[in-house]
Amino acid sequence: MIVFRDHDEEADPGPLLTGLLARAGTLLQGRSGPARDDLVALLIDLGVLEAAIADALFPERDDRSPLADALRRASSCAGRMLHASWRGEPLAEWPRALVTALEQAAALPLPSPVRLKTPEGYAYYALYPEMYLAAAERLARRTGPARAVCIGLRGIGTSLAAVVAATLAAEGWTVESLTLRPRGHPFDRRPAATVRLAAWLPARKDGFFLVVDEGPGLSGSSLCGTAAWLSGLGIPDERIVLFPSRDPDPATLISDEARARWQRHRKEHVPFEAAILPRAPFPAGSRELSGGAWRSLVYATEAAWPATAPMFERRKFLAEGTYGRPVLHKFAGLGRYGRAAHARGQALAEAGFGPEILGYRQGFLAQRWIDGRPLAAGGADGAFLRWAARYFVHRARRFPTGEPARPEALLEMIRTNLAEGLGEPAGLAGLDRHLRGFGEVPAVAIDGRVRPHEWLATGHGYCKVDNTDHHADHLYPGPTDIAWDLAGFGAEFALAPAALADLARAVADRTGDPGLAARLPFYELAYLAARLGQASFDATALGETAEGERMRCLARCYRRQLRASLVRLRAQL
Repeated sequence: MIVFRDHDEEADPGPLLTGLLARAGTLLQGRSGPARDDLVALLIDLGVLEAAIADALFPERDDRSPLADALRRASSCAGRMLHASWRGEPLAEWPRALVTALEQAAALPLPSPVRLKTPEGYAYYALYPEMYLAAAERLARRTGPARAVCIGLRGIGTSLAAVVAATLAAEGWTVESLTLRPRGHPFDRRPAATVRLAAWLPARKDGFFLVVDEGPGLSGSSLCGTAAWLSGLGIPDERIVLFPSRDPDPATLISDEARARWQRHRKEHVPFEAAILPRAPFPAGSRELSGGAWRSLVYATEAAWPATAPMFERRKFLAEGTYGRPVLHKFAGLGRYGRAAHARGQALAEAGFGPEILGYRQGFLAQRWIDGRPLAAGGADGAFLRWAARYFVHRARRFPTGEPARPEALLEMIRTNLAEGLGEPAGLAGLDRHLRGFGEVPAVAIDGRVRPHEWLATGHGYCKVDNTDHHADHLYPGPTDIAWDLAGFGAEFALAPAALADLARAVADRTGDPGLAARLPFYELAYLAARLGQASFDATALGETAEGERMRCLARCYRRQLRASLVRLRAQL
């Protein structure tokens, strides 16, 4: 089934490079050093643009070029500044060197447009470049000064490798750096290089070859496939060092080659708990509520726990705040990803729909812990439905993206998940014509996830938690029609048709959207198909555990609802 969506963004690199140059220029003007959050944001944005430009320059085979080299120097300068900030040292000559490298890049012909890819670890999974900085410091301590070729795997490996290269250079190493894009099937990826680049690499085989990326994922093919490719060029296995974001049991990797290769190469990895937690923006000893641990504070018995996928939950910690009131510190994303979530959270809190936001620092959003009773399917009374209608109206009015919703982008996911999840063809003749009848509807930064336990009844009314970023993650649907939220809300709370019609009417009247009710059957089908896909994926990943059984139960519920939704939409077509 299809679970994850592509969420690339097409852009003209010229204005982005100009903006980065302006941000770098401010570093030359300030007397005090910039906040580390600002340096991290600059590093991330530069890495995203560098990866996009390199992908455009080398669509089939990777190579070196003056533009790619200038951008690599710029990212390495950003890495040196982050290293200096981490060590509490002055930035020295690195802001000037960064400006020079960016000016050199801006003077060269740029490909346009390019595709910007979200670095998922920075945006969702509490992956910090400082973890790789610490891993590079550990390698330097163990090995002493040496030569290295530092290879970042595009995308997120672009900026991570810049940090590794910069740290080793600061420790006296001689480092050359480049980026590669592993290509091919997701479970069997390999770099592809020009003859020139393939000859350039083995000429440096007296040094170390550092392969830097997030992961490994299910297969481990990007990291291990790159290591295998280097071995094929004559690089000794003992000279290849992997820099991953985690060090799993190799038996859990799907790829046979990855399982074997993972054990053949040295790994350098410093986890979040060692590198970041001691410097986190919340008190030492805060209680971690990640991976579903929050449920023990909310539910009286484990039997009442809702299904959750611990591997996809954002990291969160509960600390005592001002006047003894608990504060939840939740990872919202680094750089612009977290700042956008912070702004949305503030707007929702000020309107009375979400928890009070206390601040944002080092990727974590601080918000008041809400003591409340989570709602359940079938537990939506009239007062709550009126409040929910106001919530959806607020999202539709407050967070339009300026782009139209594109329901046709959901069709492949729907058809695939119907066929695989229900074991039968969709049988949706006329669906394309039906979608054209919607007209142009604005896309909204929707809630995206409206399961009952995310709505709390409190002594002061209702509150919607976890409300800032599900439209911006790597799952379906992304920003879209507000009808997605209403249809999903109706399905999750098992609303009677009349109750859902009243809710849709209330939202439509206040947003000037007379076609909303007619779009709900399609979006109900889309919501349930996406949720079935994810629940099935999660159940497989969780295996024969209590969490896996909860997720299989949830998948069975979505499957039943999806069959009924398909019947309703067929009748409308």
